[in-house]
Amino acid sequence: MTTKECQVEGTMAFAQRSAVEAALRDNHCNLSHAARQLRVGRTTLYRLIKRFEIEVDVMPRQPAARAARRATAPTSVRLIDGVWYLVGGDGDRG
Repeated sequence: MTTKECQVEGTMAFAQRSAVEAALRDNHCNLSHAARQLRVGRTTLYRLIKRFEIEVDVMPRQPAARAARRATAPTSVRLIDGVWYLVGGDGDRG
């Protein structure tokens, strides 16, 4: 599809692009919520975004501090005295 097709008012491509942009704007670029509003799957939404060359500023799912903590201190599950614990990289129970 050429860019011109989705810029011609009154075409199906124009209506689809407008709907995708509106859903993204209404949901603050939350792709899951935008897909739900459009009643399509996220994969279809990704495909439409790519097809219409829409730029989306996506926020990471985790706060940066949480992601950094996970990167520096991996967790594991350990059996200690017959009880399962989630143990951080520093060895603390938690």
